[in-house]
Amino acid sequence: MRPKVIGLGAGGHAKVIIEALQEQGDCELVGLLDVNPELHGQTVLGVPVLGSDDLIPQLLQKGIHHFFLGVGSTGDTSLRQRLFLYALARGLEPINVIHPRAVVSPSAEIGRGACILAAAVLNADVHLGENVIVNTGAVIEHDCVIGAHAHVATGACLAGGVSVGEGSHVGIGASVRQAIRFGRNAIVGAGAAVVKDVPPHTVVVGVPAQIRK
Repeated sequence: MRPKVIGLGAGGHAKVIIEALQEQGDCELVGLLDVNPELHGQTVLGVPVLGSDDLIPQLLQKGIHHFFLGVGSTGDTSLRQRLFLYALARGLEPINVIHPRAVVSPSAEIGRGACILAAAVLNADVHLGENVIVNTGAVIEHDCVIGAHAHVATGACLAGGVSVGEGSHVGIGASVRQAIRFGRNAIVGAGAAVVKDVPPHTVVVGVPAQIRK
């Protein structure tokens, strides 16, 4: 039996996840939940928006026990973290979304609720924490460690041995030199070239990346 799955969030990121899950073909998409009442009763790529998160107890009673997050991030990942923990606290179980056209090493370790999208590459001995996004075309080289709730955005490239702190965001097209370490909740701007460690709760931008005041 394929698990029945509900999505939390009905925006653009949800569209990408829906199509990835359809490619996977190993679950049944029941619907989406979203706090925006204007979306209730509409569909996203044919998947109905059933209502708000208040429906979770009813869905559990109907045998729907699994979820994915249809909410992305553009810097601040705290909303994704809150939603993930909220769903867990109410008895839902996260699924992993791994697009069939992603390249994932057999030695990679992937935490629950991770999302690995099309053309992403995870090489040998990569470790992903729970609720991590590795977005379209991102490359994570050997021995990298990506902390829980982090987002490696579209086209970003991490060389070997990089450590990304929990809740951090590596922006679209960014490049990170080997063995760099990021603290918790760090943000790397789009297109940045990171050549030295990034302290926690810090925003870095530019080539080479510098701390933004």
